Amino acid sequence: MAKGRALFVLALLAVAVPGLCFDGPDPRTAAGQLAACGGAANWQALGYLEFTVKITGSAGAQGPFLYRWDRRDGYLRLSGPTPAGDKADIAIDLGSKTGGAWANGKQLSGAKLGETINWALQRFGEDTLWLTFPLDWGMAGVKVKPLPDVAGDGGATAPAVDVQSAVGDWTVTLDPATGRVAKTVLARKSGTLTVTWSDWQAHGGVFFAHKRVIAETGETVDVEVLQALAQAPAGAF
Repeated sequence: MAKGRALFVLALLAVAVPGLCFDGPDPRTAAGQLAACGGAANWQALGYLEFTVKITGSAGAQGPFLYRWDRRDGYLRLSGPTPAGDKADIAIDLGSKTGGAWANGKQLSGAKLGETINWALQRFGEDTLWLTFPLDWGMAGVKVKPLPDVAGDGGATAPAVDVQSAVGDWTVTLDPATGRVAKTVLARKSGTLTVTWSDWQAHGGVFFAHKRVIAETGETVDVEVLQALAQAPAGAF
């Protein structure tokens, strides 16, 4: 009798999530995606992330940009080349969006300081999107809706989900085995942006994709997580 009920439950799950082999909460939901990436407890425990982002394409490379991000208290330090080619070091209070900046070892002030901080905040917003997108589906203003399965590699089916955020409308294809993001198609006014996600690695119990390839531009986004800690180490800022 118990065996029959178990088989019945498994059959229901197979109907509800036909292309999903993932063992755990449905990753087509905000809570399920967080679980697939390591779990809410592990993500909440990460108070400090240190990582680099480098974008490589036919026009050359952008970066690498080194980020030291205190998620707990909202501090950021960004080191890397500016669009003008300066070697910048920028410290920002993310709450007030104010701070200090240095270019080629010289402290900036006035309009130049404001321009550099604005650039750093924009750069940070774009680069952390690549880092934390699957972890942020439960944030206010984000809508997540499961979609019918789509054709994956080799003709196999893969689960899909629609994610709507302030950035745009994302159609997300998940890896059937892990539940983590395999491909995203972002619909924007300027056109679509198709990205494959790979090289998932765990840091502090949380999985991050270290490589993304953008189909429309041919660019590769490489993310390297250097430290994932409960709190910022001494001297980080």
